[in-house]
Amino acid sequence: MKPLRHLVALCVPFVMVALAGGPLGCQLIGLPDAPQPPKVQLPQLPQTPQVPSVDVPAPPSVSLPSAPEKPKMDVPLDEDTEVCCLRSGPVEQVCGGDAKRCCTIKLERDACENQGGLWFHSVRGCAGAC
Repeated sequence: MKPLRHLVALCVPFVMVALAGGPLGCQLIGLPDAPQPPKVQLPQLPQTPQVPSVDVPAPPSVSLPSAPEKPKMDVPLDEDTEVCCLRSGPVEQVCGGDAKRCCTIKLERDACENQGGLWFHSVRGCAGAC
């Protein structure tokens, strides 16, 4: 009985390999090869549509506002001189050139106010207003 047990113990690994389908098992039993899945052609992915290119206009150049025109002054440098500040009216005739505003001593107080000017008791005040 003992030799039979030894024989069975030696055969068990071979039988297991044959039943499990190991490298020797397929050839011993003669099983056919496993079927291969059919080769399927995958569909082509649709191409993405072309996005039309858009010409982006250049941003407009921003120009800084010009500095206010410095008033023309035909007055002496003495700060205590009374002057007339003209910002409208006969500026070009009184001050000359293409001046748009000026401080001048050419007009007296009444004439300055009649012309729409402002009368100042100092050159500094006129320069600040004009």
